[in-house]
Amino acid sequence: MGTTPSATSASQPVRGKIVEAEVKVSVDPGHPLPLACALYAIEAEGGVWLCAYYGTNRSVFDFLPQKGAEVDESKLGIAFQVKQFIPGGFQPEPWEEFKKSRLMTYEERGAG
Repeated sequence: MGTTPSATSASQPVRGKIVEAEVKVSVDPGHPLPLACALYAIEAEGGVWLCAYYGTNRSVFDFLPQKGAEVDESKLGIAFQVKQFIPGGFQPEPWEEFKKSRLMTYEERGAG
């Protein structure tokens, strides 16, 4: 199905339940700090948020939200660098495309 992400909703805080999550922490000898990449599909009123967090602050790695958690970005302690709102219910196709385009690790960054 063709769903179009909404750019106008990206400024509001994300609130809802995490229905899918992909969290990866990567290390590289050429970088002094590990990189955390956390991708989320968050079910909210009227649709699903696809969000990405990238960071090197080790103090938050153990506290990144997991699948099934209720989140409120304004109280989360991290800010999503990427937010897309897709009207309607969760669909696997946009989530898979979001993961492919947004997953970042040191290994993938160095290869390109």
